[in-house]
Amino acid sequence: MPSIELRGYTTYYEDDDFTDPWRPAETILIQHGFGRNSQFWYHWVPALAGQFRVVRRDLRGHGGSSDGGDLGWSFEGLVDDLAAFIDEVSPGPTHLVAESTGGMVAVGLNARHPTKLRSLTLCACPTTINAAAQRFFAGDHASWQEALFELGSEGWARWLLSQPGTFPSSEPRQVEWAIRQFGRASPSALAEYSQIISTTDVAPLLPQIRVPTLVLAPTRSAATSIEAQQRIASLIPAAQLVAVDGQGHEIYLDRHEDCIRALRKFVSAVSRGVLANE
Repeated sequence: MPSIELRGYTTYYEDDDFTDPWRPAETILIQHGFGRNSQFWYHWVPALAGQFRVVRRDLRGHGGSSDGGDLGWSFEGLVDDLAAFIDEVSPGPTHLVAESTGGMVAVGLNARHPTKLRSLTLCACPTTINAAAQRFFAGDHASWQEALFELGSEGWARWLLSQPGTFPSSEPRQVEWAIRQFGRASPSALAEYSQIISTTDVAPLLPQIRVPTLVLAPTRSAATSIEAQQRIASLIPAAQLVAVDGQGHEIYLDRHEDCIRALRKFVSAVSRGVLANE
């Protein structure tokens, strides 16, 4: 399982490529959201890796990646982390699939490094974590950050996944697996990340996106409404929106076949030049 030293810390990633070795393969890079990691996307690999090289990256402090040490946390820093990773692992502009708050980082990447993307897919992406969402994530605690430190990553995940509109599975073993995966993120990294996404709003950056963009919009998310998703799509020039009627926020889990079908159709159109930069 590969890892790479970039910007003073270790980034863990998964790299799956079952394309014909004598043909050039386009890269799809998958960036997870808050508290999750690359393992949440394992089930996407069989459907994509025969046609594309599929890379799944763990955000700083999540999964197998270290927390950055003395690097410091900022939105711009998270964007630069992603840009440096793309430079290292992708031979050219990549098709980026970014989920939830990972999509916020992807929007920032487009603003700072627009030539690194061939296309952008935003899956259940908010533009910020507003005050109401912060109160929700805090539960019975004074703040979201206090909840993370007092409960720990795994304890906070156990509480979160019990809330309606969050994790879509009622299979106890799958829920426990997901909670353990959340527990691999350090509470300090989650607290830092939560502060950044609560004080950053990428909405003003959306009209700057000029790469072909697909918005995979959950219809029943506890974190972002379908109306908010429609507004995001309306602010991005020529974006496509596909509404996905999952059980909650994580449509890439319970409605992965619908999401993958939409993604394959979209990326194919981009590759054929049917969808071009506006």
